[in-house]
Amino acid sequence: MPFRLRFDLRRGQPALGVTAAAVVLVMLASDAVRLAAQTTGEPYAALLPASTLEFPSETDSNSPAVWEIVDGSWTMSLFNSVSGWAEISRGPSLRSLARHGGVRFTTAAPHGGTWFESVILDADSWYGFYHNEREDIVCPGSGKVWPRIGAARSDDRGVTWTDLGPVIETPVSAVNCATNNDYFVGGAGDFSVMLGPARNYAYIYYSQYDEVGDRVGVSAARMAWADRDQPAGRVDIWHDGAWVPPGEVAVSDEPSAEPAWDYPLATPIFRSTNRWDDDRAGVDVLWGPSIHWNTALETYVMLLNRAVSNAWEQGGVYVSFNDRLDAPDAWSAPALVTRGGSWYPQVIGLDPTLGTDKYAGGIARFFMTGKSEHLIVFGRR
Repeated sequence: MPFRLRFDLRRGQPALGVTAAAVVLVMLASDAVRLAAQTTGEPYAALLPASTLEFPSETDSNSPAVWEIVDGSWTMSLFNSVSGWAEISRGPSLRSLARHGGVRFTTAAPHGGTWFESVILDADSWYGFYHNEREDIVCPGSGKVWPRIGAARSDDRGVTWTDLGPVIETPVSAVNCATNNDYFVGGAGDFSVMLGPARNYAYIYYSQYDEVGDRVGVSAARMAWADRDQPAGRVDIWHDGAWVPPGEVAVSDEPSAEPAWDYPLATPIFRSTNRWDDDRAGVDVLWGPSIHWNTALETYVMLLNRAVSNAWEQGGVYVSFNDRLDAPDAWSAPALVTRGGSWYPQVIGLDPTLGTDKYAGGIARFFMTGKSEHLIVFGRR
């Protein structure tokens, strides 16, 4: 008989009968399950307890994974980043990863560190997208940073990288040195990059932290994939319902913190309902999207953090769904997956040679800050 989970909607938790519970035990043992695609009904996500599984390296960002054949065998490569330093682990499966050292740049590494949050394979090259934090360029002495998003390319399976420079920055005029935010004075970061189904655009869903003009929230941008080797100034920002390109800033001989390109501030798709500096008590900001294509739902899934304090206390993990990457306003209203928790919720799919942070089925491993104590189940009702 088909496997079904019956959900107690009052608690948002699965109510398992004896047969279903036995199936779940099999799933936990095998970590390899594929459910038939479901294309009708409202999508949902729910958690099931599982044996603990941790990434090999410490984690403070989204952690991308890729599969490739190495010496005749399928090999997973996983990137974990903390304190501006990214490490690679490799192995034949998620449970059999071994640390292989840190990311090295063939050019000067970006000042402020790199947190690799997305990696896309293209022929013989890997394209990585990183979060970068600049300190004391603005608001010196504040101890806070001004993040941006950059790109890099590797031609040796992630061992060394050539920096391609920043691809999304926000203007100095949007910096708020007096913000109550404990970490950021503005900027853009904490993101996920997905290549569209036609491979013509890479879509960047990111966190915008600029409090000027009520622009805090999850935002969207896109880059023509043909521009991947020269991405500077080639990213369009989702602004007031249209993709808007940046303008080039006039070259000056004077030192300046101003970005080389004038990127418009995005119109957030999930705007903060209570940002850090709006003179109201509390904080309510969705941030840090992690996106994957879900084969069971045949739709894209976004997992989100929710900050509820100046120190970014985790108020819960939320989920949103969308059939199209190129329709930022079509993401469903975020729904609660679990209260509390820790930062950087993401999946790793369980299909051997396919499952990653960007590709998963009806049941996947659910991680927060690099640690998994649950499976996440996707379905429709």
